[in-house]
Amino acid sequence: MKKLVSALLTVSLLAGCGASSAAASAAETASAASTNETASASMTPGTYTATAHGMDGDVTVAVTVDESAITNIEIVDENETDSVGDKALGIVADEITENQSLAVDSVAGATISSAAMKTAVADALGQAGADAGEWKKREVAVETKDETFDYDVVVVGAGYAGIQSAFKAMQDGAKVALLEKQGIVGGTSIFSSGAYVAAFTEDEVDDKVQVWLDRNTQEVNTIDVDKLTTAMSNAPEIIQNYSDMGIQGKTFMETGWGIDATEKAQKNAASIKLATAEVHPKGGTNLIDTLVQKLQDGGVDIYLNTPASRLLTKDNAVVGVECDTKTGVKTFNAKAVVMATGTYARNAELCRQLDPSAEKNFTAASAGDTGEGIQMAVDAGAQFYPYQHKMSGIFAPDPYDMPVVGQPYNSYPYECLLVNSSAERPVKEDAGTHFQMEYFIEQDGPDYGWVVMDQNVADKFLNLDKYLKATEDGSTYIEAHKAGSVAELAKDMGVDADKLQATIDEYNKMCEAGEDTDLGKDPQYLTALTGDTWYAVKEYDMTRGEYGGIVTDDKAEVTDVDGNAIPGLYAAGLISSGDLIGDFYPGMEALGVCSYMGWISGREAAAYAAGN
Repeated sequence: MKKLVSALLTVSLLAGCGASSAAASAAETASAASTNETASASMTPGTYTATAHGMDGDVTVAVTVDESAITNIEIVDENETDSVGDKALGIVADEITENQSLAVDSVAGATISSAAMKTAVADALGQAGADAGEWKKREVAVETKDETFDYDVVVVGAGYAGIQSAFKAMQDGAKVALLEKQGIVGGTSIFSSGAYVAAFTEDEVDDKVQVWLDRNTQEVNTIDVDKLTTAMSNAPEIIQNYSDMGIQGKTFMETGWGIDATEKAQKNAASIKLATAEVHPKGGTNLIDTLVQKLQDGGVDIYLNTPASRLLTKDNAVVGVECDTKTGVKTFNAKAVVMATGTYARNAELCRQLDPSAEKNFTAASAGDTGEGIQMAVDAGAQFYPYQHKMSGIFAPDPYDMPVVGQPYNSYPYECLLVNSSAERPVKEDAGTHFQMEYFIEQDGPDYGWVVMDQNVADKFLNLDKYLKATEDGSTYIEAHKAGSVAELAKDMGVDADKLQATIDEYNKMCEAGEDTDLGKDPQYLTALTGDTWYAVKEYDMTRGEYGGIVTDDKAEVTDVDGNAIPGLYAAGLISSGDLIGDFYPGMEALGVCSYMGWISGREAAAYAAGN
């Protein structure tokens, strides 16, 4: 794995920019490491193996020590998320070894995996006779230095849209910097299926635009067909570029392109259990990793842990970005800036302002989706789209334990009965989360549905005993109930007993007839719910982000309240998506928005920077 200079601080993945500060930082780190080694109690030399639980399973490490220091940390086995948790493990291991301390920072965006590495190493140190508590208190030196850099194009946000924008700007000859506030790249796209609606040839563009439109409901929010057509017309060139660089994919669901999953992503998928549906390995990591390697090969400087704080302006034009980091203020002068910072799903204040029903929702969006980029653009004169809406997520009983995030199916058995907070059955249980979410929106709390089961169905529900125990122990958010009657179950759920019984009775009649005449559920899942033992589990519909954001034109230029382009400012991805998605998110379009508008923004920003 490529060693990161000043890892977990402001860094470039490439040698070059900031070399002098990197050398100074390395000297301070060496001094701190030397001090820490001197302070260490004697250890018994050898290699010690320890295991800790990570995001997606156990992480096992082998830690080699001499009398006073860690000399090597080897990752023996892990199943952390491809290109997210697994990268964090390596980064943290390197930092611990370099600094001879367990007080190193966690990798932003992969805190659980980071914690697993620290816990496992602490265990190994204890086995060697060290005081792990003392290692956790050891100082990690940080050099602070303000710095200024000059680029043609600066892209803010290293999710798919930002990476795509940086790639195209690089391809068109611009000197490019890509800024990412987290310790890893990829954003929410790293968890994606890697599939989106796409045209393979120019002749297919109109047909695929129609496919896109047909997937959307537009009763409230209208898609800009001209802008969508302009965006889609770039698909053939993009796919050809990807093919040339070795990104393998295929036609997906006859609507577009699906990118093959890596071996590690397939391993991740193999460990996931779903009650009914088949798990689909994700192709997002293949896409992101390949593009990032091309950026590195092409000379793009990638700065991690570098959060954009302010846009710089001159004569009403955007001319750069300032970043407040742990190592000082980093100023990036630029001829053009592309904002690709994703959504605001993790910003309660912006949710309250723009999409109030999302404020209290749990979300599976990237930890970096906190909305500062959107606010910076608005401060520079951008306007919000009038329509803002949350993107569908995944139903799960524990929003903090999400093994199915990024998968296209729910975790519950499809043989269950799914009801809302009014004990009504609003949608078929096998509908899929994108369409389904619209039927479970709660205004005063997180969106959720109740999974109602008899014993036969409950036997298929994963981890049911765990959720029942958590409820019994007083969990503030997990709710699972077992009852001896429907009336008792309704009381536990907080719904009207007569209404729940009527819903069950109506459902059972259709099951006995073998046809769901109300909602069209697949007959193979129609089994009447009976018996004296009943269960209900609350499943939260976690979002994957918010679409809408700020207004751009078909050149990805950010426009002001009068519809005029703000010179030097561009945006791509879900930060500007309100006119490309309809009333709710139907799936297979987010990556398309990132791909097409990322490509356009990189091309236009490079041309603007060159004075063309």
